[in-house]
Amino acid sequence: MEFLKVLMNKIVPHQAHRIDNGRTPTEVHRPYKRTHIPVNMSATGQEASSSPTETSEMDLEEYPPGFPSESSSGMAGSAKRGDEEDMDITRANSLNPDQNFLEKMEKSASQSNEGKNPEFEVFFEEGSMDPENIAMHISWPRKYYVSTLVTLISGIITMISSCWSLVAENVMSHFHISREVGVLGISLYIFGLGCGPLLLSPISELYGRRITFIFSLSFSVAWQCLVIWSPTIEGVFFGRFLSGFFGSSFLSVASGTISDIFTKDQIGIPMTFYALAPFAGPSLGPVLSGAFNKDSYRWPFIVMMIVSSVLLGLVTFTVPESYKPVLLIRKARRLRKETGDDRYYAPLEVLRGDANILQLIFLSVKRPIALLLRDYMIGVLSFYTGLVLAIIYLYFEVFPYIYPKLWNFTVMETGLAYLGLLIGMIIVCPSCLIFQKNYARRVERNGGKSTPEMRFEALFYGAFCTPTGLVIFAWTCYSHVHWVGSLIGSAVFGAGVFFVFVGVFAYTVDAYRRFAASAMACNTFTRCIMAGVFPLFGRQMYEGMGINWAGFLLAMVAVGMIPVPFLFTKYGPVLRGKSPYAWDD
Repeated sequence: MEFLKVLMNKIVPHQAHRIDNGRTPTEVHRPYKRTHIPVNMSATGQEASSSPTETSEMDLEEYPPGFPSESSSGMAGSAKRGDEEDMDITRANSLNPDQNFLEKMEKSASQSNEGKNPEFEVFFEEGSMDPENIAMHISWPRKYYVSTLVTLISGIITMISSCWSLVAENVMSHFHISREVGVLGISLYIFGLGCGPLLLSPISELYGRRITFIFSLSFSVAWQCLVIWSPTIEGVFFGRFLSGFFGSSFLSVASGTISDIFTKDQIGIPMTFYALAPFAGPSLGPVLSGAFNKDSYRWPFIVMMIVSSVLLGLVTFTVPESYKPVLLIRKARRLRKETGDDRYYAPLEVLRGDANILQLIFLSVKRPIALLLRDYMIGVLSFYTGLVLAIIYLYFEVFPYIYPKLWNFTVMETGLAYLGLLIGMIIVCPSCLIFQKNYARRVERNGGKSTPEMRFEALFYGAFCTPTGLVIFAWTCYSHVHWVGSLIGSAVFGAGVFFVFVGVFAYTVDAYRRFAASAMACNTFTRCIMAGVFPLFGRQMYEGMGINWAGFLLAMVAVGMIPVPFLFTKYGPVLRGKSPYAWDD
């Protein structure tokens, strides 16, 4: 993404001062429009607007889940705010440890662009009916079909991660391995989900979303086959890691597809369901494995492989490319063919000729690590989301221990016990609409100026719901207490997890802006590593400490995180002022 921004910084100034075909400079559009995807529900959401709005050349083309609003209620339309952002970006650049690298790429991009006439650079006019501008041609039923498909695949990818929980016993028996080794089936898959975007996101930025979907899902299905038919446990584990690695593209890239085809006033509902998918999938995985695990550990994975293969076919033949830089290449090719003039070009064509994919991957790895090590806010918030997600995956290891021991649950009944988490998340999902309205009112009371700390409302609820749910779960896990009590606790915890992710994602993208993609990559990597580690010791902790005290220990750790939103609300502006990456007032 940095290569795109460097290139755009070189191209836009030429465009901004020219008069093209008789238009005044103010009528000239940038090469492609970018649409804000603000938060009004779940981990991602939107704020109504009649049309997409053009942003500065510093904005991100592909917004990660949770991108905050810059609408009329807050930042949009404010020239003063835009100037402040530009000044802040300049300040952040001066402190950015990757600046020398970016300067080299800017120089390289400039050299590659020499001889290119900016008059022949192609772009989409606002409201352009160019055949390549798919957002203007795709029908609303197809929009919802595409968004539903990528959402379903995102849920399936995460569902596969938790399918292992109830087949682990059969796997251990089949391969004659210990429990400590068997739990790696969950951990390695989650590690793959965390590492995959570091490779797949740069590919999507150079070659588009559609080819990334096809490439990654094809390999994910192939490695699922290894999980099913490998004669050794090493092959099973290797397949688990790589199927998660390649399947992760739908967790990092698919949100961009939805934002490409929907306008701001349309995107709320589809993005809400997409944001819920990564949480719904793991909750449903044990239900599937409990239903198909009776005869062989392979059957849940066979079912998932078949479903993934069908979805791969649908993606290949029915999902269009929606990434605007790639669509502009198609427009440039059409114009060159129609006019016979080879001078027409798209910005991404220049970038492809100059960019080194290994450098892209290196930067995509380097910056999140730098953020994690140098920025305390990102470190704390990443740890917070990692903690709550890690507890969810710890439950995938300990539920098969708790429910059969206390209430004599069968395998199928144990799988259904995970639905408490999902029910809690679904119940509170609509509350994000309220959070967005409250955010708009806070901005209005603040004279139309917003701050990232205004995004913390959901996190305040999450800070109290997560320990409350954990305490309820811990002290209702007695054989003489009805099992419904533990499900209520898990539902309250699930609601808290949802609130935590909404608040952290919204704040992160609003506070880090230009570096939002790197900040979100840092968050994703951290929480996946933590989620993969917790199952490794979860069963031993519950057996050694006892079910009640082990659960209470987790609750106390969550209590320790309660001050986070309060401290960041009070000291956030000061901390952002000291950060080399965050946006500063």
